Amino acid sequence: MDLTKTHWKTIWEDNADLERKLFDSMAVEKLLEMVKAGDYGSYYGIWSAIADRATLRQAGRILLDVLYEDDTYTLRANCAEALIRLMNEKDIRGVDLTADRPDQNEFLEKIEEKMKELLGSRKGGLHD
Repeated sequence: MDLTKTHWKTIWEDNADLERKLFDSMAVEKLLEMVKAGDYGSYYGIWSAIADRATLRQAGRILLDVLYEDDTYTLRANCAEALIRLMNEKDIRGVDLTADRPDQNEFLEKIEEKMKELLGSRKGGLHD
């Protein structure tokens, strides 16, 4: 009996691939609108689609807002990895921004400050 097409992992991966192809066919602006609306898809592919095609200026604040506002660990971890990729960050890891730990806000503040430096100063800062 061939279980490869009915195994949960195969089904998950097939669905994730389909969703990612859909995200890859969409404009970056549409993906960012979806994230702003809290529509992240079902298989976490939106984050890598954004990291692969958006600029930090386009997506940085939106991703940072998700990290400040959402408390779902897996979602936050994928979002954090996308933001770190856009920033080409080497010192802060995704787990630093998402793990339930006492210094989590400190890491969020560090990444926000670093993002401000990368984008240049703007009136009102990045996270009002």
